Amino acid sequence: MKKQLRNFLKKIPGAKAAYRLVCRLFLEPWKMRGMFAYDRRRFLKFSPHSRETKAGALAALIMSYHIIEKGLTMPDFRLGFGREKLLALIRNLHDFADKYGTDEPQFRAAVAVIAEYGKTHADAGFALDEERSRAIAALLERVPVAPSRQIEMTRERYWANLDAPFEAFSASRHSVRNFSGSVSVEQIRDAVALANGAPSACNRQYVRVHCVTDRALVRKCLALQNGNRGFGHLADKLLVLTADLRAVWGAERNDLFTNAGIYLMNLCYALHKNRVAHCLLNWSTPPQPIARCARFWLFPNLKPSSSSSPAAMFRKSSSWRLRRGNPLMKRLCFTE
Repeated sequence: MKKQLRNFLKKIPGAKAAYRLVCRLFLEPWKMRGMFAYDRRRFLKFSPHSRETKAGALAALIMSYHIIEKGLTMPDFRLGFGREKLLALIRNLHDFADKYGTDEPQFRAAVAVIAEYGKTHADAGFALDEERSRAIAALLERVPVAPSRQIEMTRERYWANLDAPFEAFSASRHSVRNFSGSVSVEQIRDAVALANGAPSACNRQYVRVHCVTDRALVRKCLALQNGNRGFGHLADKLLVLTADLRAVWGAERNDLFTNAGIYLMNLCYALHKNRVAHCLLNWSTPPQPIARCARFWLFPNLKPSSSSSPAAMFRKSSSWRLRRGNPLMKRLCFTE
């Protein structure tokens, strides 16, 4: 039917242009509304916000124990931190164990972090209050696990495998929350140039890297993201990854996240190769902080670099055919 209608319209002068206009103004927006309505229904159906499930409860435990785990790695470690969060986590662990048992690896990882919390304070000679001490002891009696161990790392050991085979190199990269010194613009440029070999859907290459170099502006941006307290002030530079919505159609709306994730992992390896320690922060916030952050770094003094994909250097050879990168793409922008 659709093909017959299209053939019929071809015979009418101006009908083809009118049909395209109707599609753009009415049919495509109608399709988009249906897609986002589907996303909304699916999220409300399966999200932990709508109903309690084992997966949702486990996700909540992971997020909660990560707060305690992160606190144990802070540069200025504060003994006795996180009292209420620790007690709430222990209560939630007991609730989870009552409903689903104690065999889940992430459940046991959470208990191990609590054991490490208790051991760290005991080793430091810091006496926890009675409520926390009893709660930790009762949990470990119910679920006896060894404390998780924080990775002790020196600068020399951290960079030791930069030229090793990929298995050792990739295993040597870890998130770092203790920074010192400065990162040069050349290091950032080299890392981005190396990361530009990441694959992209239809080679559209719509991920951008915004580098904030001014320390005051870095702090201003990080104040809008609540996952960097205790170490964000040590960062010399801030990289913000964005993906261009203008490069995708409705059915591809989630492709932005997939391609940005692929590029981000490549960038992490490239930063590690260029001796830039880094920590990933997720940007899951309401719209208002996003708009405020964009005003900080997206508009004032934005300077596109001349960096383009290194894949543009490859040409057809007798053995391989490699797709060229997009030579017109401006990947890296600096905000000073």
